Amino acid sequence: MAPPKSNSSRKHAKDDGKRSEKKPLPRRQVQGQNRPQRQQNDTGAESQTENQIDISDSIPIALQQLLLNVFKSALLSSPNLSSESQDPATEEPLDIKALIQTIKGHLYNRDFDSAFADADEGLLRAYALRWSAARALGYAGLFKSMFRVLMEKEARNSGKGSALQPTHVVCIGGGAGAELVALSAAWRDLMDEGTIPGSQKGLSDALEAVSLSDGQDDQGDESTGKPEQSQTPSPSSSSLSITAVDIADWSAVVRRLSSTILSPSVPSSKSYPSPLFANVQQQDTTTDAKLNVDFKRLDVLSLSDAELASLFHTTQQFSSTRTNMVTLMFTLNELFSTSMPKATAFLLKITDLLQPGTLLLVVDSPGSYSTLKLSKGGSAGAQERQYPMKFLLDHALLSVAKGSWERVYSQDSRWWRRDAARLWYDVGEGAGLEDMRFQVHVYRRL
Repeated sequence: MAPPKSNSSRKHAKDDGKRSEKKPLPRRQVQGQNRPQRQQNDTGAESQTENQIDISDSIPIALQQLLLNVFKSALLSSPNLSSESQDPATEEPLDIKALIQTIKGHLYNRDFDSAFADADEGLLRAYALRWSAARALGYAGLFKSMFRVLMEKEARNSGKGSALQPTHVVCIGGGAGAELVALSAAWRDLMDEGTIPGSQKGLSDALEAVSLSDGQDDQGDESTGKPEQSQTPSPSSSSLSITAVDIADWSAVVRRLSSTILSPSVPSSKSYPSPLFANVQQQDTTTDAKLNVDFKRLDVLSLSDAELASLFHTTQQFSSTRTNMVTLMFTLNELFSTSMPKATAFLLKITDLLQPGTLLLVVDSPGSYSTLKLSKGGSAGAQERQYPMKFLLDHALLSVAKGSWERVYSQDSRWWRRDAARLWYDVGEGAGLEDMRFQVHVYRRL
């Protein structure tokens, strides 16, 4: 199936029209100012007393730095990880400044296919370095809060305390890598806190113990060569599967980031050593965790019911890893702008597919509107009406699909602010970090 025009273009066609005198903002970029402060809430129209969950979690600065190092190591100058013949020392670093200017030029000319759908790997890597890294910093705390909500639900159902069952997250419009790295960082932080089984906190100590064993690994587990562990591994309780879906081909970026997330060679601190996520299959690790990443190039507005069922792991083949969470990060308004009927139908289809307890996380630019053209009797002239994205979302989930969802959190304007004084991210001129302002809405399937 040949995908239609990139979702990237759908988003910018609207945004650029509103900012005719300003530089166009690329896909997934939120308007923000460079204010070195921590996350701050804006007082919106929604009463905070209506919200049922807390989304104020954050991850430590040292872990934020490791997250940034993953982006730099994966995308700036590392070789294509699918090619064994390529030497890291021989690959030239990306000319970030020139590539970012090229992207901005395409966006200014509204040539969105050249910016995304037809872009080569270098251009997409530059985009991810410039915009996805900052997004991932802002997403990580949100995802950590979502995981806590899922754990509380599992605890109520099982009566055995907080524990997260095998988790599958579907990231619609998540090809550029921000969701992938942020989810991994949030999961890592919860493991280090002991909230999720399979702690990675003692990884550096374990590595030191292995190096001092003088190669006598057979004193531990003879089948794996690892030191004997004090607890029985339970990888099923700490398995994270991520499916990133996008209409543009971000497969190379996802592949690079996925490999680097698991790499112990990424620069890191003693308090949060690399890898960002240690897989149970890796040698010299003490974790029981497992990470699975999949990228699918799809147009979600054109998928059949069977394709959607497979995407959300509702078929028998994926019975052990059902979808717990779906994210639409700076994507839903784009879908509504493309086709309001198709986007609404998509939301209703996933309503039928997702199981009770599944979370739907929607993040977008504050004040996002979609335009609907209304023609009368086939006349040439057509009226246009604009609808807030939040109104369209509530209408689909809470009115049309009444009784299927509950809204557990809603905020029209929220800031995430980076700690500029303590974070270091030098990947080239024009690729600095930015703060993020966004609206956020969370729904739970009933």
